[in-house]
Amino acid sequence: MKILLFIIITLALCFVLVLLRYQITHPEIIRGTSTIKYKLIDIGQNDFFRYSFESLILKRRRVFLKTAIRNNDWIYVNLKDFSKLHPESPIKMIEKNYTITFDFQIKRLVFGGYSRAKIISIEKINEKPEVSKS
Repeated sequence: MKILLFIIITLALCFVLVLLRYQITHPEIIRGTSTIKYKLIDIGQNDFFRYSFESLILKRRRVFLKTAIRNNDWIYVNLKDFSKLHPESPIKMIEKNYTITFDFQIKRLVFGGYSRAKIISIEKINEKPEVSKS
């Protein structure tokens, strides 16, 4: 019984530490503007653990940026913002000849990386979207 309790406490502590790892931020706000880079297959970005944690537990999605912000090629956004940034299939967007550009705010995480982005404004522009397979 004591071993089971110890295992449960250890797992809960690990979960809390991981949660804090991706939530504690610096107060400095970083503002940016970028265009969406659509990737049809989202694998192999060297952050499998964070991607799994963000998508499965925190329900956030990764959005790729056409112009990197401080050496960061992607940001995480909540599901509501993700649906605004990906209104339809990139293939249909190519046919309709438009893409999405947006303004956002992020903060640096204390232990490295960036926090979830807060989307400020979204605009459709008449330009062929950048789409890649992976």
